[in-house]
Amino acid sequence: MTKKSALPDGMSEYRLIFFRESEMVQAIGAFVRLQKKPLPVGMITRMVFDEDDFSMTLHMERDSGGKVERSFKQSEIAAALIGYCKNARIPLPRSGRKELRIISNRPAFLIREHGSGVDLDDALVDFRD
Repeated sequence: MTKKSALPDGMSEYRLIFFRESEMVQAIGAFVRLQKKPLPVGMITRMVFDEDDFSMTLHMERDSGGKVERSFKQSEIAAALIGYCKNARIPLPRSGRKELRIISNRPAFLIREHGSGVDLDDALVDFRD
């Protein structure tokens, strides 16, 4: 069952939540620890996003030597960022539609929430980089 929006009839709300690289690293770090697949001990040297399928690859140098890459799918990134928002007490509406986007080379959540009586086809707004 979908929770009814708290917005008045006919009203729509759009929010963009941008994440810094440090927040993305915290989110992924917490996510992989919960999955019992921790990142290797070392330093992240680069974070690369693929905008086509919204995947992310972390390039790391191990403290023990050597380089390693770890890739994450869109669903994993979304789960990590939702967990981060919960831990950081950033409110996310349950009834809002959440989409991952890359805007100005930064990961972001686009959250759309509509009150009753809104024609969703008319309510769509396209955000371009």
